[in-house]
Amino acid sequence: MLGVESTTISNWKSGLSAVRLRAHTQEILDTAYAQRATPEDRERFEQIVAEGEAAWRARHPKAARRSKADSNTGDVPSADPATAPESASVSTDFPLAGGGDSSASTVDVAPISSSVLVGADHTAIDVLDVEEASALMRTRSARSSLSSFATVTDLLAGQRQSLAPDALIGPIEAHRDAVASLFRAASDDVIKRRAGALLGETSVVASRVWSAIGDRSMALTHAAFARKLADQLQDKTLGGIARIFESNLRSDAATLISSDGDVVIGLRVLNEAAGLAAFLPPAARARIGAEQAQAYAVLDLRDECEEALTRAQRAAESIDEDNRSGLFSDWNSTRIQVYVGTCQLLLGQPKRAIAALAAALDSPEMDSPNVALAARVDLASAYALSGELDEGCRVLGETYEDLATMGNRRGLERAQRAIEKMAPWQNEKPVLALMERVGETSA
Repeated sequence: MLGVESTTISNWKSGLSAVRLRAHTQEILDTAYAQRATPEDRERFEQIVAEGEAAWRARHPKAARRSKADSNTGDVPSADPATAPESASVSTDFPLAGGGDSSASTVDVAPISSSVLVGADHTAIDVLDVEEASALMRTRSARSSLSSFATVTDLLAGQRQSLAPDALIGPIEAHRDAVASLFRAASDDVIKRRAGALLGETSVVASRVWSAIGDRSMALTHAAFARKLADQLQDKTLGGIARIFESNLRSDAATLISSDGDVVIGLRVLNEAAGLAAFLPPAARARIGAEQAQAYAVLDLRDECEEALTRAQRAAESIDEDNRSGLFSDWNSTRIQVYVGTCQLLLGQPKRAIAALAAALDSPEMDSPNVALAARVDLASAYALSGELDEGCRVLGETYEDLATMGNRRGLERAQRAIEKMAPWQNEKPVLALMERVGETSA
């Protein structure tokens, strides 16, 4: 499932408790383990770990005693080169799933890089240098190694919904740099195209994280880079996906995030993406239609909005679990329902917006925290416009606090825009209480 190299598995088997995982990789793989492993898998895993540890300690008594002493003192050493030879299969360290259980031993591969990037949470991640990347791209395992890198990209993309963006940006940028090294080092045309497509996708993931942080210029830079790279490689799938997310930034989500967004430019870029629809997965086509509908709603083009929503719903009907990964891990029919509610809000139909957004939030398929928070912001606005000011201010206040806790600055900007639209009631008690609550949260 994780696409880990067989050579890496061998290194794990040889190293076992002599080495340790880094915190960020442990968290990513623990998530996959928690979501996928059955009770039978967990029982078998614990048995294998126990047997392997016993055998390893018998073969390496000195290292076993040193490992035990290190664990007792809290010292976490790097991998012992004698027992865990270097591996160039992937730029990040992969944990053996299940490390969250303190009774289970964890293993790691030796670092493969001389350079380290540190994220906002001081999490380190290895980056390939030019020589390492060139060596990897000359091996027979180049293609399977790229698959391992692609797995990491998907995992990091999925973590956007559960990790604070400040904590995620360091690992994703380091991973992107590693993929960029592979792309530059590749000489085989087929390998270079695959590495280029992965670099573009990873750049889009980084763009989304920068956007959540609130750095629009960095987000736009990464998205534009992915688009230009796709055009250079003549990769129509990557080109369409890059344009979808660049459009979102150009229009500032159809001015819901900022009044400076240009809806016309956003629609123009979306139309370019729509021209590549034949090469895109259903979730991407659904997002194109939904984003077009939102932009049309801002312009009060009702017929065009309805037609775009119909296209989005039709595409969403074809989304299956295989499509819900990476950048589109949070896409399903419920996501379209959120867009329906937002469009109704923009078209001045708050009652219809409340019905659509409430239904989406109550749906068991609403499994994305970020999407749910965006829906709650729009629901609060719809309540206020429909005359339920108390409820609107209550929902918006709670949502603002949740967004602040997550560190989602782009979500906070959306909430701030919703607060600005309550100016007609600025002297009403619910709004005054809301402003006080927001002020305390921001302090």
